[in-house]
This record gives sequence, C-alpha cells and structure tokens, in this order.
Amino acid sequence: MDILLISSAVVSQDCSHHAAGSDQNFCYWVCGVGVFPDSSGSCFSSSRHLLLNEISFEMRGGEIMAVMATSEEEGTALLDLVAGLRVPVLGSILLNGQNVRANSLESRVAYVQNDLNLCKDMTVLQTMRYHYDLKKPTDKLGYLKIDAMDRINVLIEDLGLEQVKNTKVSSMTISEKRRLNVACHLILDTDIVVLDQPTRGMDIFDTFFLVEYLKQWANGGAGNALGRIVILTMHPPTYEIFTMLSRILLISAGRTMFSGRRRDMLPYFAMVEYPCPSYKNPSDYYLDLVTLDDLSAEAMLESSQRIEQLAEIFRQKQEPLSDPGPPSALPMTVKKSNFFIQAFVLFTKAMCYTQPVTFLNWLSLIVFSASISLVVGAIFWDVPGSDPQLELNDRQGYHYAVMCVMLWPLLLYLTVKELSRNKKTVERDISDGLYGRFTYVFTKSLVNLPPSIFIWMIYVVPSYSMSGLYMQSLNNYDGFYIYIGVMLLYLNCIQVLITASVYLLPYTRTMTILASAVASALSILSGYTLHVKDQPEYLQWMQYVNPASWLLPFLLNRELSPEAIQSSSGKILCQVKHQDIIVQLPCSSRNGTTILKHYGFHKPDKLFFNYDNPPVAMIGFYVVLSVVGCIVFTMNCCGRNKTTRIRGHNYINKP
Repeated sequence: MDILLISSAVVSQDCSHHAAGSDQNFCYWVCGVGVFPDSSGSCFSSSRHLLLNEISFEMRGGEIMAVMATSEEEGTALLDLVAGLRVPVLGSILLNGQNVRANSLESRVAYVQNDLNLCKDMTVLQTMRYHYDLKKPTDKLGYLKIDAMDRINVLIEDLGLEQVKNTKVSSMTISEKRRLNVACHLILDTDIVVLDQPTRGMDIFDTFFLVEYLKQWANGGAGNALGRIVILTMHPPTYEIFTMLSRILLISAGRTMFSGRRRDMLPYFAMVEYPCPSYKNPSDYYLDLVTLDDLSAEAMLESSQRIEQLAEIFRQKQEPLSDPGPPSALPMTVKKSNFFIQAFVLFTKAMCYTQPVTFLNWLSLIVFSASISLVVGAIFWDVPGSDPQLELNDRQGYHYAVMCVMLWPLLLYLTVKELSRNKKTVERDISDGLYGRFTYVFTKSLVNLPPSIFIWMIYVVPSYSMSGLYMQSLNNYDGFYIYIGVMLLYLNCIQVLITASVYLLPYTRTMTILASAVASALSILSGYTLHVKDQPEYLQWMQYVNPASWLLPFLLNRELSPEAIQSSSGKILCQVKHQDIIVQLPCSSRNGTTILKHYGFHKPDKLFFNYDNPPVAMIGFYVVLSVVGCIVFTMNCCGRNKTTRIRGHNYINKP
C-alpha cells in the first residue's frame, strides 16, 4: 500500500487556496491559553503568535524524516498536526490521495510523545500488555493470527529490552524507558509513526541503535510491501545517524529553511552560497546557521536577516509537491477499547500489575491508622469513668478529635499524596488516548472504596472501644454499631470532599493548601471550636453543607442522653454522707441537656440542617461530591496543557 502524506502552510493573511494540483494551504495560530483559529489571518493581541508558517513536506512509505527545529514547540506542534491532535485553521492534509481530517489521522497514526511518565510500579512486560489491552493494533496482520504476547516479546527483543523485561520502570535507565515508550506504540502496527524527541537523554550508541531500528521499521515487513512512514523530531544527530535519514525538514521561526531528501540538503545550501565546511556535521552546522543569535543586538539583527533571507529563498526555489494521484484506501485504524474493557484493565492494573507495591502502601496505611487510633484511645481512655460528672467535656473532645483533628495524616495520604503520585502517569495515559477521564475517575473511585473503608474502620474502632462510650444503655451495644456506621460514612464524605478539591487545581502545593483550607474551615465551623452563635452571619450557610455540623450534634445527643449517662455513671460510686455516716452509693446522673444547650446542640434548638437524620444527608453529600469530582476531572481542569508555550525561546541546539 502506497502512502503519501502532504501538509503545507503559507504566510499570507487570507490563506487563500491555490488551484488544484498546487500546494494545499493552512494557517496555524497559537494563543496564550489554547489554539484558536483566525480565518482572517490577523493577530488581534500581543499574546498571539504564528507558530508554523510556510511549512510543507511530502513522504512515501519506507521513508524516515527528521524534523529539526530551533524551537522544540515548533517540532511538537508539527507532530501534533500530523497525529491529528491539532486542527489547521485552513488547508488540508492528504493521505493516499484523500483529504483527511484530524479524527481520521488520530486513529491511524501512532504518536510517541515526549513523555516518560510510565507507571513506575509495572514491569516492561506488564506495561506493554497494558497498552496492548487498551489500544488494539490494526488488523493488518490479523490473518497471521499472531498472539499478543508473541508480538510483545518480539518487540522487546528487537528493541534490546530482553534483559529488563521483568524489571520495574522505576529501576530502568532513560534509554530503556524511551525504547519502552517506542515499543508501546510500535505494537499498534500503524503505517504512520511520529515520535517526539525519542532519543533525548540517550547516548550515541543507543541513539544509533534506535534510529537504525526505526529505519528498518519504515522499510516495511509483513503486510507492508511499500513500508511505513516514520517522522521524528530530534536534536542535531551525528553524521552517521544523519546519513540514515531519508528526508530532512529544517524549521526556524516557524518557517521552512529546507524540506526535501537528505541527499539534496548539502547541494541546496551550497547553491544558495552556504556550503557546509569540511569536517563539519551538516545537521549541527545548518541548525546553528538558522538559529537566532540573541547574545547581542548586532548578532540578533544579522541572524534574523539571514533567517528571513533563507526562508524567502527556499519559498522561491521550493519544488511543487508531487501529484498524489487518484485516491486509494486509507491505512487501517487502531481499535480503542470500550468503557468496560478500559475499566477492567484499570482494575487489573490496580489489583495485579502494580502489586506488591499497592498492597504495601495499603498495609502501611493500615499500620498508620491503627497507631493513630491507639494514641487517641489512650488519651481518651474510659471517658465515662474519668469524667462521670461531665465536668471535663471529654465526650465532646473525643468526637471532635476523631472527626476533625487526628484524621489529617490519613486524609492527606489517601487523597493528595496518592493523586499527586499518580497524576503525571494518568495524564500521560489520557493524552495518549489509552482511556478517558471519566473511565479513570469512575474506576479509581470503585477500586479505592473498599480499602478506604477498611482503613477508616481501623481508624475508628480501636479508639472508640478504648473510650468506653459505646455503652449507651444497659447491656445494649447498638450504640457501637451506629457510631461505626455513621463515622465511616462521614470519613468517606470528607475524603471525597478533599478529592474533589484536589481536582480543581493542577499544582500539588496549591491544591493541598486549598483542600486543607476547605476542610479546616468546615471543622472550625462545626460548632465545637467556634460556637454557632458566634459565627459571622455570612458563614451561617456553611452549616447546611458541613457534614461535621450534621454529625457532631447527632453523636453528642446520643452520648449525653439520660440512658447513656445512667448506664455509665451507675458503675461509679460516690461518697455520700448519710445519717452522719459516709457511705459509697452509685453517683447520681448529671443532666446532659445543659451541656447540649451550651453548645447549641440540643434538639429543640434545631440549629442544624437535617440534624435528626445525618446519614441521609451525608449519603447525598457523598453522591453530589463524587459527581462533582468526576465532572471537574473530566473537564480537564488539572489535565495536561496542550497549549504550546511561547514564552521566551527554547533553542534545542544551545546549552
């Protein structure tokens, strides 16, 4: 199958189309926070920047092209365009003689992005199987009935990863990670492969090996009689690697300095009176030649004039693009897994691929939660016995400590630390199209729910048992089970609240501060630290959305009920003077209503929303915050910023 890829751009403001058979055109505008089309070709504010201008090239099956740009953003933007991640404002891309759109390209191009945030807890074999299950290869070799593991093992061996196939990604070198990243996309077996800086951080030998393999990959194989197209951005290669390339695209200031076959590059620059000196690497020399020199005003003026001159010369001397010929069949597409398969693979990753790391993390959390619970239990040991007359306010202090103070280490570990640890890997997978945002957050919530409930149970059961508050009536342990149930519900509500807050912001420190501020505000306004009547009027509304404001009065009304006080104080003996004789009799019960009224927690006061039935309110709170968290994460509020950054200059051939 013959593959022809044509893309071009012109600088004219109207971007008018040429006649049939001539260059196809598009304009590409990049703004401060996104890529926005501007059909007029004008720039209405200083924040807009013309990133690509007068860029055109063509390729056929079996060729490998290197894109060398003075700015990394330009090379990445071009690959994004070829991979269908960006849409040109005007113009077209031809594939096999057909005008294709971005969605058609995205399903037919394997895009190896410059992102090495693979899951650190999986091995090479597991990582490739994980990618294979989420994105099925093209059906080009279906008739050969090659097993998935056979394909994976062949790629592992071909890319020199056999020795580390059972090694975790966290223990691999940069070169091994980059080759693994390439292997995860080559397994898709597409006819077009684009790679963004696949050799960055690799030594000369590994770079030579990888480029040589990509050249062989482009030359074809089973099912590819005419080969594949390979496009990669890279730093100036050595002369030996330079000779492996089929085509070169040299870009500076968004304009084409040279585009064509590699063997024509040196004769072209010699013709325009810029011959490569002897014993010089052509890729290094010509990239330096078209790089803006900002060391001085004179050097900047001279280099900018040279760049403008070379761009204009190439525009005039550029040969017309080849006739694509009659339209033919497009390459086969990659098959994405549906929602259920994606959810199952993510579940398998959490339960199998990332073990035993995940298990050890949960085990450490269990030990941590048990330790905190024992400390709280030791502090509030046997509250009914130590405070039978309700003078020390230990009951209120215990519940406030468990609900609002001592949970912070566990809460931050379960939310902020876990999300920040996995954030880059998740964003990398999502930008790679392995699964959707909603699929991830939905599956993650279900997977984390059982261990979270178990950890919170370890947190509340020992301390509550040691406090002795569960005997709320004689020989009746219902209070114990009611407390455990409502506390598990409450703690999960606070966890989902922090999770939703974390999803709002992309920066770890900022989102930690925000989440902590929100939870702290709710704790202070629960009615224990700051009396409800002393709270400012503009904060009164928080009583209606604060789980602590619902649950704390509910628990204290049970703990300070006449039955609960009588069941605990009946065991305590007090010295009473009776007929001039001091005897020990069961202590009289104190009235807990006075304490409840003092805090504003007494039932007739009705100061708290839905206070008589807090479990129902907390269930609604949990559902609403779960939906909000899913929506916020799905809307990519903390996602990968696909906007090309244009602040300053980033010249890849300068230190």
